[in-house]
Amino acid sequence: MKEVLNDLATLSGLSGKDFQILQDAAEETQAWGGEIADAFYEVLLSYEPTARVFEGREHLLKKHKEALVKWYLEVTSGTTTNEEFWERQWLVGLLHIPHKVTNPYMFGMMSRVQQLFLHKCLAEFELEKAEAVYTAFKRVTDVTAGLIAESYFISYMTAMENIGGMSRSLVERMMDLEIKNMITEARKQTHG
Repeated sequence: MKEVLNDLATLSGLSGKDFQILQDAAEETQAWGGEIADAFYEVLLSYEPTARVFEGREHLLKKHKEALVKWYLEVTSGTTTNEEFWERQWLVGLLHIPHKVTNPYMFGMMSRVQQLFLHKCLAEFELEKAEAVYTAFKRVTDVTAGLIAESYFISYMTAMENIGGMSRSLVERMMDLEIKNMITEARKQTHG
């Protein structure tokens, strides 16, 4: 996880300055948590494929909404520089697998949260500050989404290896061969 976190932070430009910007704006941005969580779940429940994730688990919606608000408050506090926060984001990827929360769902909803946050920033702050606060939030949430997605992928692959009793290197060789076949087939279809 640490290597993935380092890669994501470096490539996205996430730095201590982003956490300071979020900390400085927290008085305003933390007030938006409930509204963002309400909008988040309104979208999830209004789209049939994502609403299915909650079928039979509707009683957990309040708990999930509270967890989202807690996560949002952590992110906007600007104090999420500790390893424990990032490890919990990694765990989310693993938790998504049994609940069929795919990466497209996760990326789509992270984008929606980012858009809502941008809208609120533009309404609350002068343009320069809105850009700075939004960019800091986007970097943290982009790294979060990247960790969740990579955890989902790595955890899925590890589970397949364990089930199949195959070593990582054997799985990787088999995957390489199959991916080459898929690329060749895709090129045939694309180029006629």
